[in-house]
Amino acid sequence: MKKFSLSHFVSLVILCVSCFPAFGAGMASGPLVNGAEWYDTESNRINCHGGNIIRTDSLYYWYGEHRPGFDADYQKGVACYSSADLVDWKNEGIAFKVVDDTASTVQKGCTIERPKVVYCPKTKKYVMWFHHELKGRGYDAAHVAVAESDRPDGPFEFKYSRRVNPGKYPLNFDKSLRGAKWNTDEYTGWSPEWLDAVKKGMFLIRDLSGGQMSRDMTVFVDDDGKAYHIYSSEENLTLNIAELNSSYNAHTSKYIRIFPAGHNEAPVLFKKNGRYWMICSGCTGWAPNKARMFSADRIMGEWTEHPSPFVGEGSDTTFGGQGAFPLVVGDSVYFFADKWRPGCLADSRYLCLPIDFDVDSVPVVKYVDIAPVLNRTADGRRLVWYDEFDVDGPLNDSVWNYEEGFARNHEAQWYHRDNAYCKDGLLILEARKTRSPNPMFEDGSSDWRRSRPTIEYTSASVNTRGKKEFRYGTLEVRARIPVGPGAWPAIWTLGNDMPWPSCGEIDIMEYYRIDGVPHILANAAWGNDRQYDAVWNSKTVNYEHFLAKDADWASKFHIWRMDWDESALKIYIDGELINEVSLDDTVNGTVGNGTNPMRQPHYFLLDLALGGDHGGDIDNGALPMRYEIDYVRLYQ
Repeated sequence: MKKFSLSHFVSLVILCVSCFPAFGAGMASGPLVNGAEWYDTESNRINCHGGNIIRTDSLYYWYGEHRPGFDADYQKGVACYSSADLVDWKNEGIAFKVVDDTASTVQKGCTIERPKVVYCPKTKKYVMWFHHELKGRGYDAAHVAVAESDRPDGPFEFKYSRRVNPGKYPLNFDKSLRGAKWNTDEYTGWSPEWLDAVKKGMFLIRDLSGGQMSRDMTVFVDDDGKAYHIYSSEENLTLNIAELNSSYNAHTSKYIRIFPAGHNEAPVLFKKNGRYWMICSGCTGWAPNKARMFSADRIMGEWTEHPSPFVGEGSDTTFGGQGAFPLVVGDSVYFFADKWRPGCLADSRYLCLPIDFDVDSVPVVKYVDIAPVLNRTADGRRLVWYDEFDVDGPLNDSVWNYEEGFARNHEAQWYHRDNAYCKDGLLILEARKTRSPNPMFEDGSSDWRRSRPTIEYTSASVNTRGKKEFRYGTLEVRARIPVGPGAWPAIWTLGNDMPWPSCGEIDIMEYYRIDGVPHILANAAWGNDRQYDAVWNSKTVNYEHFLAKDADWASKFHIWRMDWDESALKIYIDGELINEVSLDDTVNGTVGNGTNPMRQPHYFLLDLALGGDHGGDIDNGALPMRYEIDYVRLYQ
């Protein structure tokens, strides 16, 4: 016009207003969630918009617009990424670069949109086409540009930038209208007379000598090896389909004009069972709109309009996206789109939606969180549950519970639901300094929860008990933890069929101070022969271990992962194994009837505690303190 290769976790560094690039630790590969942030193999946000994906013998190559915001304040050119599996994408750099030469038509500051690359068997070259606007002229030039390379990853050599088929009429244009004289100033835009004049070729003839305008576009190679350039022309009012030469690098002068005055752009063209289908958007700037669909038996023949193929909630705005290209994998076709974010185009997101075909072989597109072709990990697992925290406000109460009150471990905070909220794609657990009466206070009580007359701090603890439980799989959490004095953030699980510790506890992450020294811990606990007495398997890592790797560790997001199966659980930070626990050892004592709580379902908890038995002295100057969780994902 959150968040992923599921594989990678990053810090957020502001480079331009509302743009948040990503740099940070990598992780195991995983599915790509529609509308979320997608990351490359170096944990940087994928910045590749409006382009296409081709396949060579060994790899897929994804081309798209590099958009300013993350790593530059200008458009660098056409980005290229490669992948063996359509999930893990390696950044191959800028395949076609703008230049510093101010005499060049592709100088820095020009606009490149809708880049499409096709391979030409005749020349053995990769040919790139793109909509090109000249620096300083807005969208006035309306050129198409061509570049070529011997390699799929470039560099691509610039050939030309120009308008299309100067001096040539469309094959299907009424010969009686050729040579007509039009004065565009005589018409009021969008009036019936103006629309009729557009249909009869007012803008076509206006641009005849210099060539037709070419804005949003695609390139299609047919089964017979012929290639075509499909583009919005005549001020985005009319679609043209132009035949290319056998080298795929120029037009043959043959073209047709379809749906004049239809105001279509962003063409996505594919072929299924011998029929051509094209899905377009309307022209509403960066705002999404209801898609249109057309079909034909011959690509240069008559085209028929159909209702939008998108169905279900959100279909009136194409689920927030605008088409970029069809991704064809085997017999399956996917509608690949951009969800534009005009405030920072580099932060635009992606959609990949399967195109189904009804009993009449007409395309139907429904929303899915993850396209089947993108839902897999290197070890074959699939994403079965996740929360991206993408909706500002409170958590989804169909999944999450809020803890309230003083909880455990003599901690200083009163847990309160208002301290947990979602904002800008993050779940924020916020610890605050306050002073209010303790509603549980009982003078002289021996219960520490009741003996405190006031609440001095509030924070948040959330869990999925009774709503989302799991046994086995890979649990991943991307988070940025507070490390100030008094902080005690945690990621953990509990079983719910017995009292603690016989229910079993897995601490995927705890951060607190041991003898005043900050540590990160990964633990498992289960019961023995005494009530409320646990057997612990704990690994503590001095916080200095992480600072030695990266002095800015605390300012960045990191990935905590637990791999859990019937034989063991393994806990990692940014891919580094911290603790491994054999499930043969996690057997309860007599209190837990000899059961194994690590082979039972668990629920999930996130909390930010203060002080207490392990948090240490609280630095009031560090408050409010935020524990930020980017997402939670479960694979099985």
